Amino acid sequence: MYEFKNDNNNDHPAPTLADLGTDMMSIIVRLFGFALLLAGLWIAIFVMLEAMELYENPKKIETLAAYIEQGSNVDKSLVSLRDSVTEEAASDEIRTQIPQGTIRVSYFFAWVIAILMLMLIARISLTAIKTGGELVLYDVHIKRFARQLARESMKAPE
Repeated sequence: MYEFKNDNNNDHPAPTLADLGTDMMSIIVRLFGFALLLAGLWIAIFVMLEAMELYENPKKIETLAAYIEQGSNVDKSLVSLRDSVTEEAASDEIRTQIPQGTIRVSYFFAWVIAILMLMLIARISLTAIKTGGELVLYDVHIKRFARQLARESMKAPE
């Protein structure tokens, strides 16, 4: 339907400074996208290995639990609450059986926090992989869009 004619006799016109700048920027964007893709992949593998390490060696969570207890004193608060309830029960002559072992709530908080942190880091790494892949394949998407646009323009109006 439409035909563009080239006024120059040679088939390939000389590249202009704008074309060279566009090509250089495209190369830089692709390299940055590839680096982002590799970084996201490395972080995703690291998160998977750390999750497996926590599964195989759950004692590693003790450090985080100690920091949580140091910062919040949640276990000490529960022990003092339990002691006050025990004293009230003893004064009312009603003896309840409370186990002597203390429940460490900070340990459970540490597991929840560790799992949430691993999930957050994994989500960030997946986003980096997706964005890096899109930057690497940027020209492919543009060319596909141009072909689709050309096909739509070639259709006869009804």
